Amino acid sequence: MELRRKICRCCGQPDFERQKTEAKVDPFFARHGLQVIHDHQVDIPLIDWGLRRKIDRLPKALARQLHRRLDHLREKHLLTSSAIRIAYGFCSSCHFLAPWHEIGDDQLSDYYAYYLTEEYKQARTAFQPGFAQLGQVMGSQAEALSRRKQHQAYALPYLLELRQSSSDGVVHLLDHGGGEGLIIPNLSWVKGTVHDVESDQPANQEQLEVFDFVQCLHVLEHVGHPLRTYARLVKQCRRGGLIYIEVPIEFPGIKEIKAGNLPICHEHINKFCLNSIAALQQTAEVEIIATLTEEVDFLHLDGMTPIIRGLARKL
Repeated sequence: MELRRKICRCCGQPDFERQKTEAKVDPFFARHGLQVIHDHQVDIPLIDWGLRRKIDRLPKALARQLHRRLDHLREKHLLTSSAIRIAYGFCSSCHFLAPWHEIGDDQLSDYYAYYLTEEYKQARTAFQPGFAQLGQVMGSQAEALSRRKQHQAYALPYLLELRQSSSDGVVHLLDHGGGEGLIIPNLSWVKGTVHDVESDQPANQEQLEVFDFVQCLHVLEHVGHPLRTYARLVKQCRRGGLIYIEVPIEFPGIKEIKAGNLPICHEHINKFCLNSIAALQQTAEVEIIATLTEEVDFLHLDGMTPIIRGLARKL
């Protein structure tokens, strides 16, 4: 017996449909994230990590085609040989793609308690030896500072607007899931606070509706229930304040989903597109300012990465 349709964890509509094809699970994530024991050992062979930047120099249409082919190559040959599969669902209303069953914070707590620490990198390198080179850059201070520079360039006009309307000239900013706070804009008049990702726990009453700017960068693709997480962000923002979210674009396309070609499930369990991010924002009492796609440079990904930016004002 299998339920075929239920409430979407992104838009809240009853249009989240179970897919006939199950998704492969990356072996490292299966073992340490989902806590599934198996006997597979997978290597990520050394490849030319400068290849993507070389491709970026080509004409855009050709570059996009080559990037897609490289992604398919890595998914098929480099990232997994796991026989583990899990059920996935797709929302026909907002085009959200995610595991059929919610993967809760408690289940992932072991994984994210050590995420990108030296212990995590050593465990992943032992499991996937080819990760050693990637792990030198992933989560490094240099990468975090690069991300902050790019984020600050986008957010600065909106932060200045908030500063002008502030009685003391200070912008109170919350970074949800921001780790050590290295992506908080480096501005003397921005007072930053970092919250861990605890989407199943209610916010402290003293921290509701107090922040001028609430940001959540590259977190929603990891959490079990994006709609609940976004609702928490909105609660912590004051009326008139701004909520900013950012996720990678890993959505394979409706045609691929209908053909049963689902992406591999790794720590980015949720796949978003413009439609799903817009629908997520529309569930709250906010005015959508922007929902757009751009490219940013993640140093460990070796090239420009397409992302979705979502900015909204709390009403």
